[in-house]
Amino acid sequence: MDDVDSIDLSDNDEFMLDVEITAANVQDALNMALADDDSNSNLPSITTNIDLPPLSDELINFDGNKFGEELLKTTDLEKALFEHWKTFVPQCYIFHTQLIKGIIEQRTQEILFRPLDIYLYGTLNTDEAIQTIRSFNKQSTVCGHLFKSDEPTYFCRDCCVDPTCVLCTECFLQSEHRKHRYKMNVSAGGGYCDCGDSEAWKQHVHCNLHLPRDDNNESADDILNRLPSDLRLRAKQLFHILLHFIIKLLCTENYQDIPNDLKNEYWDGDHKRYVTMLFNDEVHTYDQVINVLSRAIQCTKQEGHEFASLVDREGRTVIRIGPKDQCVEAKNTIRARTAEIPLKCEIYPSSFISLQYFAQKLLSYLQDTIAISDGFRRIFCECEMECDDKQNIIITEKVLLGEKMLWKSARSALHQIFINSFFMDAEWKKTFAIIYMKNYSTVWRNFVKDPDEYVSFTDLSVQIYTVPTLCYPIIVRQYLNDNASLYRNDCFLKLSVQLFTTQSLARYLISSHNAFQTIIDSFLEYCQSKLDHGKLLFSRTTNTPIQHEFRRAQSILYDLRYLLGVVPDHYTNELRENFINGFQAFLQLLIYIHGMDKVTRQTGQHIEFDPEWETAFNLVIKIQAIISSILDWCSHDKDLLLRAYEVTGLALTEIERTSDVSHLIKDKNNSSIVKTTVHDFKIDCFAYDVAKDPVTVHIPVVRLFAAKDPVTVHIPVVRLFAALHVHIQKYTDTVTTFDNLCEKLKIQPCFVYEESLRIQVLCAQHEAGLWKRNGHSLSNQIYYYSNVKCRKEMYDRDILALQVGASLKPADTYLIQLLHKFNLLDWVRSPENGHSSDTESKIKAKVRIMEEFLHLLIIIVGERHEQGVGKVTREQKLTREVIHQLCISPMAHSELVRGLQDCGQLETGSGDLEAILKEVADFKRGTATKGNYELKADRLSEYNQFYYHYTKADQCKSEEYVIKRRKQNDDSNVTSLFIPCPPLFTDAFQPIVHILDSDIFLILLKACLYRSTDPKAQVWSEAILNRALHLITLAFYEQERTSNFEFYSKSQKFEIDQLFNQLYMNTPSKADSCKELLNHVYKLYRKLNTTNEQISSTMGMTTTTTISTQQETVDITKRAQRKRKDLAAQKRAKIIAQMTELQKNFIEKNIQSYSDSMDDQQSTDQQILSTSPNTSTKFEPMMIDDAYPNIQSCLGTNDMEFTQSNKQLLTCIFCQENSEVKLNSEALVLSAYVQNSRVLSKNRTRRIENWDVFDPTFMSNDLHWGVHVSSCGHAIHASCWTKYHNSITSQDHRRTLRMRGSANYDTERNEFLCPLCQTLSNTIIPVLPSLRSFARERKLAQMSFNEWLDGLEKALNGSIESRYEIETQEEQLFFNPCPLTSITKMMAERAAQNFQLLFGFAGDSKVQEFSDSIRERLISFAKNIYAFGFNVDPEDDNDRIPIILWSSCAYTIQSTEQVLRIDSKSIFSQLSIRQNELISCLTKVAAVYGLLKDNEKIRKHCLKLLSVLLLSRTNIQIPSLADIDLFHLLVSLCFTLPILFASKDISPSLTNVPTGNLNNLYLMRLIFMAHCIQILSSDGFLYENKNDNYQSQTDIRNKNNDDAEIQILQKLIEKIMKNQISSSSSTNLLSKEEIRDKLKQSVLPLLRCSALFYHHLTGTSWPVESGLDEYSTICHYLGLPICLSKLFDIENERCLNDLINNWISNLSTSKSLIKYPVSVNELYQLPKEYIDLMNQVSQGVAPYKYARDEIRSPCICLICGEVVVRSASSSTPTPISTNSIISAFLNIDQTLGPCNLHTQQCCGSVGLYLRVKECSLLLLNIVNDGRVNKTRGTLMAAPYLDDYGETDQNLRRGNPLHLCDERYLALYRRWLGHSIPEDISRNMELSNTSIYGHNWSQF
Repeated sequence: MDDVDSIDLSDNDEFMLDVEITAANVQDALNMALADDDSNSNLPSITTNIDLPPLSDELINFDGNKFGEELLKTTDLEKALFEHWKTFVPQCYIFHTQLIKGIIEQRTQEILFRPLDIYLYGTLNTDEAIQTIRSFNKQSTVCGHLFKSDEPTYFCRDCCVDPTCVLCTECFLQSEHRKHRYKMNVSAGGGYCDCGDSEAWKQHVHCNLHLPRDDNNESADDILNRLPSDLRLRAKQLFHILLHFIIKLLCTENYQDIPNDLKNEYWDGDHKRYVTMLFNDEVHTYDQVINVLSRAIQCTKQEGHEFASLVDREGRTVIRIGPKDQCVEAKNTIRARTAEIPLKCEIYPSSFISLQYFAQKLLSYLQDTIAISDGFRRIFCECEMECDDKQNIIITEKVLLGEKMLWKSARSALHQIFINSFFMDAEWKKTFAIIYMKNYSTVWRNFVKDPDEYVSFTDLSVQIYTVPTLCYPIIVRQYLNDNASLYRNDCFLKLSVQLFTTQSLARYLISSHNAFQTIIDSFLEYCQSKLDHGKLLFSRTTNTPIQHEFRRAQSILYDLRYLLGVVPDHYTNELRENFINGFQAFLQLLIYIHGMDKVTRQTGQHIEFDPEWETAFNLVIKIQAIISSILDWCSHDKDLLLRAYEVTGLALTEIERTSDVSHLIKDKNNSSIVKTTVHDFKIDCFAYDVAKDPVTVHIPVVRLFAAKDPVTVHIPVVRLFAALHVHIQKYTDTVTTFDNLCEKLKIQPCFVYEESLRIQVLCAQHEAGLWKRNGHSLSNQIYYYSNVKCRKEMYDRDILALQVGASLKPADTYLIQLLHKFNLLDWVRSPENGHSSDTESKIKAKVRIMEEFLHLLIIIVGERHEQGVGKVTREQKLTREVIHQLCISPMAHSELVRGLQDCGQLETGSGDLEAILKEVADFKRGTATKGNYELKADRLSEYNQFYYHYTKADQCKSEEYVIKRRKQNDDSNVTSLFIPCPPLFTDAFQPIVHILDSDIFLILLKACLYRSTDPKAQVWSEAILNRALHLITLAFYEQERTSNFEFYSKSQKFEIDQLFNQLYMNTPSKADSCKELLNHVYKLYRKLNTTNEQISSTMGMTTTTTISTQQETVDITKRAQRKRKDLAAQKRAKIIAQMTELQKNFIEKNIQSYSDSMDDQQSTDQQILSTSPNTSTKFEPMMIDDAYPNIQSCLGTNDMEFTQSNKQLLTCIFCQENSEVKLNSEALVLSAYVQNSRVLSKNRTRRIENWDVFDPTFMSNDLHWGVHVSSCGHAIHASCWTKYHNSITSQDHRRTLRMRGSANYDTERNEFLCPLCQTLSNTIIPVLPSLRSFARERKLAQMSFNEWLDGLEKALNGSIESRYEIETQEEQLFFNPCPLTSITKMMAERAAQNFQLLFGFAGDSKVQEFSDSIRERLISFAKNIYAFGFNVDPEDDNDRIPIILWSSCAYTIQSTEQVLRIDSKSIFSQLSIRQNELISCLTKVAAVYGLLKDNEKIRKHCLKLLSVLLLSRTNIQIPSLADIDLFHLLVSLCFTLPILFASKDISPSLTNVPTGNLNNLYLMRLIFMAHCIQILSSDGFLYENKNDNYQSQTDIRNKNNDDAEIQILQKLIEKIMKNQISSSSSTNLLSKEEIRDKLKQSVLPLLRCSALFYHHLTGTSWPVESGLDEYSTICHYLGLPICLSKLFDIENERCLNDLINNWISNLSTSKSLIKYPVSVNELYQLPKEYIDLMNQVSQGVAPYKYARDEIRSPCICLICGEVVVRSASSSTPTPISTNSIISAFLNIDQTLGPCNLHTQQCCGSVGLYLRVKECSLLLLNIVNDGRVNKTRGTLMAAPYLDDYGETDQNLRRGNPLHLCDERYLALYRRWLGHSIPEDISRNMELSNTSIYGHNWSQF
């Protein structure tokens, strides 16, 4: 099907198991399928009721061994086999009841193939016989591995003969080429490995696996004689029968033509076993086929799509099975509904289709068989070359001619059998090539006419003419704009690279079988229908099939390129003769192209429709490589070159005779030559007005020689002649040869460059705006005429033709002819007349044309870097091209190569380019950015602003860049861009320099200089003067080195020197821009003047005086300019001083108010810092080290007298108004994105089955799930956001025609983009003021940690209730919070008072309330956290909402801490603005949200949390402390503990928010202690582990602390080991010091997260640099002791000791697998070399149905490292690979692709995959709420870079790639920071340029 939007289901429907599926073993097969497909492991077991087709008794009871023995005894083997196949093939191959499932095989191996093996090997023990036969083989010196689709291939740039020579992976890894400059690509399938082919490699022909031996030179008879004689006879007989059977079944159009011995009782008559077969074509789209099938067979759209995919993939498919009348009805319906171009449908008996299917299977069987023995291969080749008895035609020839009767899969199978047989042996390959050339035209005719010829035997042409390879990345890349290549993708890239570039075979085919002419004649056959008056004519109105036919026919030209790809070392007469025959045919093609697409200037109205022009340029692109090859062939042989020169001259004669006559010639019979008089010259000129006569850019013959025709860019014959003329000088005198040829053939000499000159005039007039009415068609043609893709055989050849003309004609004659064609003779006829009476537009046009003329003159005279034109080498030419490319700007390697001519050859050839780049440029690159080549400073002098490959834009860019570089280098000539001295011409082209000293040229210079001095001249411009001065510069260069050059003497004759002196001394203002150039030319003039022996009398003393006066004038002028600059600088300095003084005065006037504000702030801060206990009681808030008083603690000291925080002002990004953040004002909000995450998960196998009943109270310490919040940090008013959100929502709903591409945000899920930065968001977070602003003044509570702990334990135990659940009959734990008064009654008086102060609410308070806006946004944000975090529908009142909000706060902080950790940053380092704003807002919102909910539920939740930490009186099972993440517990308790004793009747006020008081301090200590015990009790922590990687983080200040820590650790370890199961005796216990250091490192993540949390909660500033390590600093900041002995004071605190014992006892029963220290999750460690990665996954074969055998394109999950499989094309995603029968049994939903399924199983909502074959990243973001699955994705460059620092998506360049650690780390940081959804959204916005988008759910 021809539909780019189609979905290919080729590799995705199902796979074939390694065992046959029968009624007996179907359950085993089912189990195997499930075990083999990991993606389906989570599917439930489903019982199916689909019945398998019943096996007949005949099939069940058949004995294949017995039948095989009978075959050995039979006398008529063919009859026995036919009778057997007639009976059993229709039974073994039957259609599934669901036709889309295809054909099912039943006992085929035993019934059909086992007897063949027995007969062939003559024994029942076939395995042993095969081993014996294999032992007869000698070690092969060639590989011949047949490439499968998407298999990696490699070619060596240093050793390959051409880019089509490749190696397979095994050979490459075992060869010397891996050490060379190699490229890697991915095969499209069909080629084979070239290892061992001496014609493919310059050196290192063999890899280590295929090294030749002395005994390998055997004849064909020796190879056959190694096999037993009886085996040879049986093999030949069997191969003969099988091959004839296959050809009879496959190469037939009428099923009645097959032998009667194969027809069973269901062949004819009235039965229900007929089928309707639908065939493929490339005309109808998927949608058309689906619609037709839905009417014809009443199928669903999904079924229709599957049928369409199947017929597209296989070439045909059965769509109806049943009685004949039903099948005919379906056929008629299809043909009626596609009446214009009917779809091909045929009716066949099902038995015939089974036999054809069996025939295809036999091809695979034969391939496997001939691979066993070289003898088998030779026997099979002999059978292929046998004649068919009835038709008297060779079997192979019959297949080639009968290709139109085959379908895709059959063609593919026959291709493979040909390659595995003929192409593995040089002799047989030659034999096949002869037959192929004999039938070349017919084979191509079938290919062009057949609408389904995607796979064709034309593919084999390249196998004959080239060394095998997959050439897509190299060859097709050069023809990306060629539409025809689309129609030969499979064939051109699969097999056709094998024939025409084998050097010896190609030369043999040319000399003996006239292959050159045969190929061209085949293409000319298709050109006949496109001819109009002898020229090719293409139209946009041509119907599609005809257009397709010609585009497909153009593929013939690729074969010609392969055929001529290698120049022969030796020429024979036969080779020369047949080459000339082919060359003459090729010239006929050029004549057809020559003069096509002519255009005439529109002077009235604009053209209505742009004519078709693309096809002509596509032809030029194809033939330019052929022309280059032809020139190479001719240049190496004198006789061949002279004959080609003469033959091209004959073609020119024909072109000149048939060319159009100008309108200037009234009598068409008269000559086109007119006499033109200029001064004393009378010159013959062609009468042709480009502005009025037809024009074309296609003149290929003239470019090969030189030509005449109506103006056109298509003049290939002219260009070909010019190219041949350059090579003539090597063997003979060019002038004599040319004159003799013109005299002999009656060619006008000026005709050689006439048409090339017309095209230059056309370009000049187009540049002047005279062709505007001719539309874009002409503009595009002119653009591509000089574009790098076409210029080699167009623009460059035209310049060459003009230079050829200049070298052959007298200079004055030549210039007059040029001026005549440009219509500029007035410049030399009246040089002083610079005035005109024309309109301003016409004057501008004339001036512009003159500028282009002078530019052309500079190019003709100055461009000499072409071999044969100038005395330069190929390396010098390339060097100049590279320099001028780099003068535009620094370039990456790929960009630079794309801009170079013959970029493909440069990339694949020798190392010339690399050597030149090292010589002229410096390579500069960053760590993660692509490198750029920057031109060396000393090479800037070689820059020529008139470089002929520059476009106008390139010229401007290069001038700016060169001037910029010169300024950086402090060059004296900063803005002076002088043309460098060109190299010398060769002798043949040396006459060109005399253009510069010709009379006409000097008159022309006189006109330019005179008009420059005339201030009133109209026909003049600065560009004209600039170009004239550069031409004078070139003349001076030639004067210095050419002996007979007379420019200097003639310049005095024509008064050029006087005009120049006048212009130099009195430069008019209009010529100021040329002043530096004038100075440069004047210096050259003076240099030439002083070295000249005779000084003109007119230049005597007068001149000297004038010059000195002039010099003085110049000096005075420069001094005046310098003085003006100094005055301006002084004025600027004065103004700056005044501004500085004003600023200073302003500061002095306002210094007092500034100081007051600073003092107030300092006093406020000091007051807060100085708050401390002022009583002498036994209160000990914390035993902390006091040696570092400069570190302020954020906890435990801030209960009293908080001052009001500074005002917080934010600017709304929408309305730009500044607003203060207040509780009672309109809410300011931040855009945020909430997502369910598994990024931090340490257990990816753990999943939550039902989110609706999931209890998130306790977060597991494996963090197997979480809710992450991210934000861009941009503030906006809530009302402004509402307006913005409503507008984008309504806009989205109003769209009547939605883009088919996926949107980068989904309004149905409340998604939107930040109005400022376009960051993906789905909710908003309200911004709140500092929490301390909520607090009221109250007395400081003074109680110890034990008293606080005792009070909470009493509260917990007083609130616990246990009940029996009626349903479960289990005792459950319930909480009934007791009041504060009940707790204080059980406490000592002082402790009760302080406990009351800490938790009570006595006293007056000035409570602030939320505004309605803020309250609404708080509730909305929490609801969105719940909905998006759980992927459930939002609910207004769900008990889990506050829990999930607090959990998201903790999870987000943990994620931020891990990002800082991988960056090796301290927690005190500065966060980004977006991170800082997010965590600040999130903690404040989480802190106050509990106050808005039912305080009774919050209190119960707090008690539930405390139950896992404190001692309780119940024995009811509670979650183990080992399984809980204690930071989540800390955050939840921090927010709920202030509300623990809130009254039921009174809602908690804002004074109940946590602000870092004693509660928070003691809670932090309790969590810290619990975490230490949790870590010490974890599995294996106390024992040695070779994977441990920890360092001492503690600053040990004295021996006492060290000893105290060791003692307390010893006691704790003893307690723990008593409760743990004893470890293995082989595991050693760590020392106490090691345990201490390991513990402190393990607890550091909790401390870092806690510090980050409390920093934003309390607003306490980070400590300054103290010299402590991070552990100690954080402990001080959190008010915790550094020394563990002060933390665990178990000797003096009985309560604490009991609590620790309880923890240890509880932890001993845990089965947690978390190991400490807990590391940060990492992405999969990719190999350093991409080649290693490709080799790792290249062995994974994609099993699928319908006997296809290709390799799947694998994706590596970067999160877990598992390889998952998807389709090779991004537009053809692959659902789950499941066998058709197994799919039916399991009823598997195949709508999701494997990457989607794996993401949901492994990665949660975000998936990262590396597509190995395409070298690109696949990012997926999945939202699955159980009802709908929405997936977004994007494709990005992989983190692999080549040596030039560039990525290579789809391996287009194929350079060796290396892992870029910086890019991979950046991806890692983005993933760990939960930024992948944002990246996907941004990339979708950038790449969503097409209305057709990817269906990401099918990836």
